[in-house]
Amino acid sequence: MTKEIILDTNFLVAPFQLSISLFEDIEELYPFAEIYTIDDAVEESKSIKSGKYGDLVEKLIDTQGIKVLETEGEGSVDDLLVKLSDEYIVATNDKELKQRVLDRNNPVMIIRSRSHLEVVKGREHDLG
Repeated sequence: MTKEIILDTNFLVAPFQLSISLFEDIEELYPFAEIYTIDDAVEESKSIKSGKYGDLVEKLIDTQGIKVLETEGEGSVDDLLVKLSDEYIVATNDKELKQRVLDRNNPVMIIRSRSHLEVVKGREHDLG
């Protein structure tokens, strides 16, 4: 079964802020994973550092084949990702979002020590 991972805003900008090979690390954890994000996270990433990351994030999405899901203004980025956490592994370093996903017994992918990825599991969630 192919793992589906959905990236929060901070994972979209992490390759430009940290010295981490994010997509190689994801591939190592989950070969052949499908990577997604939501349109609201893309827009949010464009506002960070006065739009400094906008073009870089767009290029990253193209070069890494990240699929962008349309959300049609259904709530905040965090609220949408919490809902989607039942279907996807949420990749975030946002402390509050991480806790909300874990409270639903779903896994969260995080960047640990600014250098590598780790998946934290919800209490009853099995990553298989």
